[in-house]
Amino acid sequence: MSVTKTTAIAVIVVVLTFVAGVAVGMFSSHVMMLRGGHGAPPFPTRAMVNRLDRHLDLTDAQRAKVQEIIERRHARIAETWSSVRPKVSEEIARANAEIDAVLTSEQRTRFAKMKMRMGRRGGPPPHRVPLPPDR
Repeated sequence: MSVTKTTAIAVIVVVLTFVAGVAVGMFSSHVMMLRGGHGAPPFPTRAMVNRLDRHLDLTDAQRAKVQEIIERRHARIAETWSSVRPKVSEEIARANAEIDAVLTSEQRTRFAKMKMRMGRRGGPPPHRVPLPPDR
């Protein structure tokens, strides 16, 4: 097997692995949304504040201010995401088209089922606040 062909296969494997990861993540999000009712789950402000409180021993005044900050910033993040989302969708569509161009017809059929997508929620993946593990 030539180096060029080996490199091309390696690139395709990496891209397909990435696409599979995206698909699994989106499927998991979709299942979680179905279990929680209709629409996107509410942003877990209270859970975030409780966790910060456990780790930082916040005063009542700090707790109230932290909650206000999280709510305000989350709204701005959601607003920013809504303006960025169309560009991200466009880049995903272009990536899918480029990948499609290097596949055989059989691979294209399988790829059509696993293409990268934004999901129905229209938002970014859930954010994780890096904190030490719960005590």
